Amino acid sequence: MTRNIFRSLVLPGIILAAGVVFSACEKDAQYREFNYPAPVVKDFSPKQGYALSNVTIDGQDFGEVVGAVKVYFGGVRADTVRSVTNNKIVVQVPAKGVAGAVTVEIFGKRDSIPQVFTLKPAARLISMSSNKAQAGDEITLTGNNFGTDKSLVHVFVGTKEAEVTGVASEQVKFKVPDALPGSVTLVVDGQNLVGQYLLINAEKLTGTLFGHSGSWANNPATMIPAAVDGNLNTYIDGATATGYVGYDLGEGKSALLKSVRYAPRSGNAGRMVGGQIRAANDASLSDYVVLYTIAAAPPNGVYTDAQISTTNSYRYIYYYSPAGFCNIAEIEFYGSR
Repeated sequence: MTRNIFRSLVLPGIILAAGVVFSACEKDAQYREFNYPAPVVKDFSPKQGYALSNVTIDGQDFGEVVGAVKVYFGGVRADTVRSVTNNKIVVQVPAKGVAGAVTVEIFGKRDSIPQVFTLKPAARLISMSSNKAQAGDEITLTGNNFGTDKSLVHVFVGTKEAEVTGVASEQVKFKVPDALPGSVTLVVDGQNLVGQYLLINAEKLTGTLFGHSGSWANNPATMIPAAVDGNLNTYIDGATATGYVGYDLGEGKSALLKSVRYAPRSGNAGRMVGGQIRAANDASLSDYVVLYTIAAAPPNGVYTDAQISTTNSYRYIYYYSPAGFCNIAEIEFYGSR
């Protein structure tokens, strides 16, 4: 008897509660299903290009959610979609892309057009005929896929553009400009290829290494010789926040400093901000002058070039770290004696 009374009271309540829940679900916007329109690809440009170059796709119903967009070049998915608006996608050609149709996929729906994207072979810079020259000398760059259209080829030494005197598929010749030393950059149809550091009317300056003593935890691998060993994986780690390292060019000797190249300790680039390139003629360094100050954290794993503007020659040239434990991987000085 009691059991029957329980059923008569509880079961209707359960049914009523279930009805309320289902009714609430029907009214709750989070349970609505969205039927996104299929993307429409109308065109893309350019129709040919290189791996890692940008391609713009025009169309409609792309939305604005970058993470929802997948783009394929010849069936190979692009690694990087740079931007998306409802009618335009900017995407980077994948490093291992192949020629073929450009396909856009958004929320599982795809579209493409018959036009095929042609992948051009990337230019490659292999060697430079010399890394020392006088202004007016001719330098030859050797590599692959340079083409023969001179209008598409440019050469820079640092930020100074050089005159290109000849272009062939595997060689580019240029006249050395009257400029400060700097890295050579070959631009082939928009591709930037970085070459060697070119010394113009200058040489790499060396002498007797000097600087602060010791290192953090007295580790011999992180003392001052690490900054001039040519290895970007080794570094100085000073025992105190202040440190310095450079060269004494020798008694009765001096040089006109024209440029420096430096690289930070990997992961600690911020510690080079505020670092200074100094020069002096007294052994106490009390007469030092600041020739250059590092204003921004340099990139890891590569050299950063800095041009020095001075008309005076100095015996002592060095890098000074006011608060960064002298955390540098490499420092190089260039000038004329």
